Amino acid sequence: MRLPFSLFLFSVIVICMTAYAAESSFQNRQIAHDLNRSWIVDGRLTDEAYTLLTAIRADSSILCSKKRYNLEQIDELLQKCFLSDKFESQLNRALNRAFSLYISDRRDGCFDPLEIYGGQVHIDDRVKQSVEEGDNILLQRLEYALRRYETVEADGGWKRVPQISRLLKKGDESVAVRLIRKRLFKSGDLNDSDFSNTFFDETLEEAVKLFQTRHSLKSDGIVGPMTLAAINTPIAQKISLMKLNIERLRWLTGESEDFIVANIPEFTLTLYRENSPKITMKTVVGRRKRPTPMISDMMSYAVLNPYWRAPETIVRDDILPKLKAGKFDYLEKIGVTVSRSMDGNESVDMRSIDWNRFDGGDLPFIFMQKPGPRNYLGFVKFMFPNDLDIYIHDTPESHIFEYEERTMSSGCIRVEKPVELFHALFADEDNNRWSYKQIVKEIIKNREREVGLAEPMPVYILYMTAYADEKGRVHFLPDIYGYDRIMRNYLDNFAGRLEYEKRALFK
Repeated sequence: MRLPFSLFLFSVIVICMTAYAAESSFQNRQIAHDLNRSWIVDGRLTDEAYTLLTAIRADSSILCSKKRYNLEQIDELLQKCFLSDKFESQLNRALNRAFSLYISDRRDGCFDPLEIYGGQVHIDDRVKQSVEEGDNILLQRLEYALRRYETVEADGGWKRVPQISRLLKKGDESVAVRLIRKRLFKSGDLNDSDFSNTFFDETLEEAVKLFQTRHSLKSDGIVGPMTLAAINTPIAQKISLMKLNIERLRWLTGESEDFIVANIPEFTLTLYRENSPKITMKTVVGRRKRPTPMISDMMSYAVLNPYWRAPETIVRDDILPKLKAGKFDYLEKIGVTVSRSMDGNESVDMRSIDWNRFDGGDLPFIFMQKPGPRNYLGFVKFMFPNDLDIYIHDTPESHIFEYEERTMSSGCIRVEKPVELFHALFADEDNNRWSYKQIVKEIIKNREREVGLAEPMPVYILYMTAYADEKGRVHFLPDIYGYDRIMRNYLDNFAGRLEYEKRALFK
């Protein structure tokens, strides 16, 4: 059921003024209905108009300049509209434009991801055409956390802890402990507000461990140089990073309560049902030279016992150099075969070809592995067909999930628990046919089988270097691909330019 317009705008105010992001309900269908609404009745501005203007001015999560909403022009017209119908008409158009642009910015972000990241972003429009209403839960959490951090900043933020001459750990006594206590209390890691205590006790140790976990540091409860550097990061930097991530979330996430999310810098994948995480697992993502792109798409099917067909980049950069070097034994050992057809029926002897004739472009061959335990894709792959040829899959190299940093793939995402993910997606479909027992029986057949989802599910491959968990705690992750730096550089260069509009809605 669609919210009445007055309640819709009130929800915007709730977000901006009371920090309760979960109340938001920005509806793309409503935008079209309200493009030509009247904001002036009997010569007076409506309550909804005042609510809209207050919301725009109060909303600090909008990354681009608010000059794009022409608030100064609206203020000038407010002074003139009572003089003539002409000014009243201009004011109504300006308010309609501000409203539509603001809702678009809240829903889709206000910058063009392709202009910032080029081919490292893929967005399927179907993701935004969901029947549900409201922001994605990941976006809600981070917006709510942003308000809390801004409240702390408005209260003076946190003071810098001076450099310490030695490691501080449980059992130590130091004046610096008091400052650390106050700092961790400010960020919500410590509940104890006795800032006069100079003894490093077990309560403080647990708070330090929580802080370290949130900042991707070794969680040992010891305050050393790296932990102290994280402690002394100004709150303004944290807020700026959260806003970058909110913008990226707006580009990519839709409104569905059921979705799959893979966070690239965290090396994790989670399946959400009704906005609650149902299964989480480790991932392997693209190497820095072959980064995993940010993707928003619809997963439509999975494949058991998949063939692996080498994408063009792997053929060009990995396989062809080995063929030119005559490393046929290596390729045969790992099960790579050459065919002129996608099904592998027109096989070719790789030793009979003069590979030095080819440069990697438009080769008339398909390089593949048949299903089996050595297959690069393992026993399961999950498909959301896209031009970047990126998907989620199993791997025969299970040991790689033991590493902390897992930038090891050629761009696709390898998952730690593929069978569990398949079961979680399909167990309730096809009359509960896909039990664990049935999945294993199908895998043992060693024949490729495609299994379709009854309803395609949104899949988000995100680059969240700041996110809020279910308890509202904000986690900060390393910028493994430099995507934050790229975005900051873009914004710095953008700052002196004229107002930017993502698309020409009002020409």
